[in-house]
Amino acid sequence: MYSDARSLPSSSLQEIRVGGVAQIGFSGIMSGIDKQPVAGRLHVGPEGLAGDRQSESFHGGSEKAVLQYNTDHYAAWASEFPEIVGKFKPGGFGENFAVAGMSEATMCIGDFVRVGTALLQISESRQPCFKLNHRFGHQGISRRAQETGRTGWLYRVIEPGDVVPGDTISVVERPLPAWPVARLQKYLYDITDDLEMAEAISQLPHLSPGLRALFARRVENGKAENWEDRLSNGPLALHPTVWFEAEVAEVRNETTDVKSYRVKRVDGKPLASFSAGAHLDVKVNNGWTRSYSLCHLPREDGYRFAVRRADEGRGGSRHIHENWSLGDRLLVSEPRNHFELSASAQRHLFIAGGIGITPFLSMIEDLENRAEPWELHYLTREMERAPFAADLQVRFPWQVAVHATAGDPSRRVDLKELLSDVPLGTHVYCCGPNSLMTAVRDNTVDWPSGFVHFEAFSTARPKDLANCSSFEVRLAKSDRVLTVPEHSTLLDVLLDAGINVPSSCRGGTCGTCRVTYCEGTVDHQDMFLSREGRRTMMISCVSRGKSNLTLDI
Repeated sequence: MYSDARSLPSSSLQEIRVGGVAQIGFSGIMSGIDKQPVAGRLHVGPEGLAGDRQSESFHGGSEKAVLQYNTDHYAAWASEFPEIVGKFKPGGFGENFAVAGMSEATMCIGDFVRVGTALLQISESRQPCFKLNHRFGHQGISRRAQETGRTGWLYRVIEPGDVVPGDTISVVERPLPAWPVARLQKYLYDITDDLEMAEAISQLPHLSPGLRALFARRVENGKAENWEDRLSNGPLALHPTVWFEAEVAEVRNETTDVKSYRVKRVDGKPLASFSAGAHLDVKVNNGWTRSYSLCHLPREDGYRFAVRRADEGRGGSRHIHENWSLGDRLLVSEPRNHFELSASAQRHLFIAGGIGITPFLSMIEDLENRAEPWELHYLTREMERAPFAADLQVRFPWQVAVHATAGDPSRRVDLKELLSDVPLGTHVYCCGPNSLMTAVRDNTVDWPSGFVHFEAFSTARPKDLANCSSFEVRLAKSDRVLTVPEHSTLLDVLLDAGINVPSSCRGGTCGTCRVTYCEGTVDHQDMFLSREGRRTMMISCVSRGKSNLTLDI
């Protein structure tokens, strides 16, 4: 999944940006992150672009002279944080060079890059800090940038020269084709316990002295760094979910245990638009909130979603199947998307399990409209219980493979084989049972961040919740002790105690409800945190304590 040395990236310099030092909003924090576009020719010297400034010396210097950011990333940011979608545009991350088509997965440490009359060399991956949170007004931006690898990278200046917007920017020499920026990030933030690799990276030629020293200290100390102070300096305000009253306009029986519902606004106002892979929340009559993927693109009259009846569940789907009919009214949220199609993917590989097929219906429709390549593997036990499978096979016989096992383990898909040899630039998307998503995650552990995407079931709860044990959590800042019963989640207990923990998917995939723990052992059941992230954080909607825990709250 790493960069192909036979094809050296080239693109066009969309924007050149420089800026002075100013306060970020009303935070009282000074930063040079607010950079403005420059229309004309600009000189690039050993310390960076003429007129560019940083608030601290460690943010600049000869090894961090120029910051480049992939403008393709902004679509992913907008889909993950729709409440601040207007802030995700070129310049948002304080980049000097805004360029599309070059990413952390395709650019390598040590790459020599010609732009205008200047020659630059990639020295290191940009390390995001809490200033990004203040920049965007959201406490999760810096951490999410680190977790996804959407950070950008920094250059040293080999030959000073002049640049102008529209110049071609090209890799002209690649001394380290085995070291894309994304791979360095993997060992910097995720696989931090591999000290043999840390020793090798500490001697990696062309890497900045600062990062070589960091890996050398890791080897000397036998442990990784604590990033918390860099990633956060305190919570920021969050925006609530927007609800509206809707009416059931259509009900379809898709299989014996799956129904699809189309709902429309009661007040007749236009429905909010959404992108492929989006979901909405619905309020069930008993007060529970359920999330369901939308099965179509916005041009259909209303929102359509499918619900599988789960008699062994908590009762939400059973209530919907037994009680919802034409004309019934319910509360529905505006759509959100934690499962966006990647704008930079060259190919899309979908892996669906059972009712997990639903988000892929709108994705397939979108990709067909755009004539982009895709492939679907649909895993089910019985063909008769696989909603939408027959129609998909008829419409797309060369792109859809339905794997019905009929209970025979030998007929299961070999995920290791499926994922071991995929074309460069492929993004994988998985939605289905926790066991399926865990298997996909285990078989893509060394892929660059951001190339594998997960969506949990709408009725997600920790696995085997009925068989879980209770545990206690101590809140370090107030010394309160709370008990999490067998049938409750940590998130629910915190909210009931008046602790404002933001949440969204409630399925362990979006990371919104993550909390930091200081002591104890966690049973991690999410699909969001990296291996390194799990050392200090847990997703409160699905993960539990194997022992009593102390939270940094």
